[in-house]
Amino acid sequence: MADYLFVPQSVLDKWSEQGRIQVDGNVLTILGEGKDFALTSAVRFMKMEAGDDTAGLLQKVKTTDALKQMGAEHYMESVILGEVAYQVQQGFLADANALRRAAAASAPPVPKAAPAAAQKPEPAPTAAQVAAKAEEKNAGEQDMLAQFLLDNLQ
Repeated sequence: MADYLFVPQSVLDKWSEQGRIQVDGNVLTILGEGKDFALTSAVRFMKMEAGDDTAGLLQKVKTTDALKQMGAEHYMESVILGEVAYQVQQGFLADANALRRAAAASAPPVPKAAPAAAQKPEPAPTAAQVAAKAEEKNAGEQDMLAQFLLDNLQ
């Protein structure tokens, strides 16, 4: 599963009206599940309006910051890059990993209880075990967001 999923603005508007989600700043919360996702403003290149797609952008998603770095001009449903004009769909990239990293970095350390004399301390997990567990959790949350999108895109 990809680290990012594109969510069109029209879909977010519809879900918000239906009370399925809440957006606060750049954070999307799925209300029924209490899951948060970081949002980054982006566009999906839908079709050519003028010129040739020499940049290979059709059916691709780019953040608005990436458009600025490319020297593209973005206004509403259009992007102009040099002499080429594209019709785009406005939306956001949802990134669950960014919020998880931010929460982990700002969480206070959990105090350890003194081990009882009869208890044998568990060995510390290896880096590979920690990475595997994090990847499993990431995949689960990404799968959950993808399933929510598939179930609700109409």
